[in-house]
Amino acid sequence: MPEDYVALVRRNYDFVNAIGRTGAEFVDPEDVAPELWARVSPDIELHERSDLPDAKVYRGRDETKAFWRKTQELFAEFHWEPREFVDLGDVIVVDATLVGVGRGSDVPIEATEADVFWFRDGMLVRLAGFPTKEEALDAARSWPS
Repeated sequence: MPEDYVALVRRNYDFVNAIGRTGAEFVDPEDVAPELWARVSPDIELHERSDLPDAKVYRGRDETKAFWRKTQELFAEFHWEPREFVDLGDVIVVDATLVGVGRGSDVPIEATEADVFWFRDGMLVRLAGFPTKEEALDAARSWPS
Protein backbone atom coordinates (compact mmCIF):
# COMPACT_ATOMS: atom_id res chain seq x y z
CA MET A 1 0.00 0.00 0.00
CA PRO A 2 1.49 3.38 -0.96
CA GLU A 3 2.35 5.90 1.73
CA ASP A 4 -0.33 8.48 2.52
CA TYR A 5 1.75 11.59 1.92
CA VAL A 6 -1.32 13.82 1.92
CA ALA A 7 -2.00 12.86 5.55
CA LEU A 8 1.63 13.53 6.43
CA VAL A 9 1.54 16.97 4.79
CA ARG A 10 -1.75 17.80 6.54
CA ARG A 11 -0.14 16.93 9.89
CA ASN A 12 2.79 19.18 8.99
CA TYR A 13 0.45 22.14 8.51
CA ASP A 14 -1.41 21.26 11.72
CA PHE A 15 1.82 21.29 13.75
CA VAL A 16 3.13 24.52 12.21
CA ASN A 17 -0.24 26.22 12.67
CA ALA A 18 -0.46 25.10 16.31
CA ILE A 19 2.70 27.05 17.21
CA GLY A 20 0.76 30.32 17.28
CA ARG A 21 2.43 33.54 18.33
CA THR A 22 6.13 33.22 19.09
CA GLY A 23 8.42 35.30 21.26
CA ALA A 24 12.09 36.06 20.97
CA GLU A 25 13.09 32.43 21.62
CA PHE A 26 13.30 30.14 18.58
CA VAL A 27 10.64 27.44 18.37
CA ASP A 28 12.49 24.45 16.92
CA PRO A 29 10.40 22.35 14.49
CA GLU A 30 12.22 19.23 15.69
CA ASP A 31 10.96 19.87 19.24
CA VAL A 32 7.40 20.70 18.12
CA ALA A 33 6.94 17.67 15.87
CA PRO A 34 9.76 15.13 16.32
CA GLU A 35 7.88 12.36 14.50
CA LEU A 36 7.48 14.58 11.44
CA TRP A 37 11.03 15.94 11.68
CA ALA A 38 12.24 12.34 11.57
CA ARG A 39 10.71 12.17 8.06
CA VAL A 40 12.85 15.11 6.84
CA SER A 41 15.74 13.82 4.75
CA PRO A 42 19.22 14.83 5.94
CA ASP A 43 19.82 16.24 2.44
CA ILE A 44 16.51 18.09 2.15
CA GLU A 45 16.28 21.16 -0.08
CA LEU A 46 13.93 23.93 1.00
CA HIS A 47 13.36 26.52 -1.73
CA GLU A 48 11.96 29.93 -0.86
CA ARG A 49 9.52 31.44 -3.33
CA SER A 50 11.39 32.71 -6.38
CA ASP A 51 9.36 35.93 -6.37
CA LEU A 52 10.81 36.94 -2.98
CA PRO A 53 13.78 39.29 -2.89
CA ASP A 54 17.00 37.38 -2.19
CA ALA A 55 15.21 34.02 -2.42
CA LYS A 56 17.43 31.29 -1.04
CA VAL A 57 17.74 27.53 -1.18
CA TYR A 58 18.35 25.89 2.21
CA ARG A 59 20.15 22.54 2.08
CA GLY A 60 20.13 20.02 4.88
CA ARG A 61 18.33 19.95 8.20
CA ASP A 62 20.42 22.66 9.87
CA GLU A 63 19.82 25.13 7.04
CA THR A 64 16.14 24.21 7.04
CA LYS A 65 16.04 25.20 10.71
CA ALA A 66 17.72 28.48 9.69
CA PHE A 67 14.74 29.11 7.39
CA TRP A 68 12.33 28.59 10.29
CA ARG A 69 14.46 30.84 12.51
CA LYS A 70 14.38 33.59 9.87
CA THR A 71 10.62 33.20 9.47
CA GLN A 72 10.11 33.51 13.21
CA GLU A 73 12.33 36.60 13.29
CA LEU A 74 10.20 38.25 10.59
CA PHE A 75 6.79 37.16 11.85
CA ALA A 76 5.44 37.06 15.39
CA GLU A 77 2.73 34.74 14.13
CA PHE A 78 2.21 32.84 10.90
CA HIS A 79 0.12 29.98 9.61
CA TRP A 80 -0.96 28.40 6.39
CA GLU A 81 -4.59 27.80 5.49
CA PRO A 82 -4.57 24.92 3.00
CA ARG A 83 -7.41 25.06 0.48
CA GLU A 84 -6.58 22.09 -1.71
CA PHE A 85 -4.23 19.10 -1.67
CA VAL A 86 -3.23 17.65 -5.05
CA ASP A 87 -1.87 14.12 -4.74
CA LEU A 88 0.62 13.26 -7.49
CA GLY A 89 1.98 10.15 -5.78
CA ASP A 90 5.40 11.00 -4.34
CA VAL A 91 4.67 14.71 -4.81
CA ILE A 92 1.98 16.71 -3.01
CA VAL A 93 0.93 20.20 -4.13
CA VAL A 94 -0.90 22.37 -1.61
CA ASP A 95 -2.80 25.50 -2.64
CA ALA A 96 -2.88 27.68 0.48
CA THR A 97 -3.11 31.11 2.00
CA LEU A 98 -0.24 32.30 4.18
CA VAL A 99 -1.37 34.54 7.03
CA GLY A 100 1.10 36.32 9.27
CA VAL A 101 1.70 39.18 11.66
CA GLY A 102 4.93 41.16 11.34
CA ARG A 103 7.25 40.99 14.33
CA GLY A 104 7.52 44.38 15.97
CA SER A 105 5.07 46.03 13.58
CA ASP A 106 2.01 43.83 14.20
CA VAL A 107 1.13 44.48 10.54
CA PRO A 108 -0.98 41.63 9.21
CA ILE A 109 -0.08 40.02 5.88
CA GLU A 110 -1.94 37.57 3.70
CA ALA A 111 -0.62 35.95 0.55
CA THR A 112 -1.62 33.17 -1.78
CA GLU A 113 0.97 30.43 -1.98
CA ALA A 114 1.32 26.95 -3.40
CA ASP A 115 3.73 24.56 -1.71
CA VAL A 116 5.19 21.43 -3.23
CA PHE A 117 6.41 18.54 -1.07
CA TRP A 118 8.58 15.90 -2.79
CA PHE A 119 9.05 12.52 -1.11
CA ARG A 120 11.46 9.66 -1.75
CA ASP A 121 11.46 6.41 0.20
CA GLY A 122 9.13 7.89 2.82
CA MET A 123 11.32 10.95 3.44
CA LEU A 124 10.69 14.59 2.56
CA VAL A 125 13.52 15.45 0.16
CA ARG A 126 12.40 18.79 -1.25
CA LEU A 127 9.98 21.56 -0.32
CA ALA A 128 9.35 24.66 -2.41
CA GLY A 129 6.92 27.57 -2.32
CA PHE A 130 5.43 29.21 -5.41
CA PRO A 131 3.26 32.28 -5.95
CA THR A 132 0.69 30.32 -7.98
CA LYS A 133 -0.77 26.84 -8.11
CA GLU A 134 0.04 26.61 -11.82
CA GLU A 135 3.76 27.24 -11.19
CA ALA A 136 3.72 24.69 -8.38
CA LEU A 137 2.08 22.06 -10.59
CA ASP A 138 4.60 22.71 -13.37
CA ALA A 139 7.48 22.28 -10.91
CA ALA A 140 5.91 19.17 -9.38
CA ARG A 141 5.59 17.48 -12.75
CA SER A 142 9.03 18.45 -14.05
CA TRP A 143 11.27 17.58 -11.08
CA PRO A 144 13.64 15.95 -11.20
CA SER A 145 14.39 17.25 -14.66
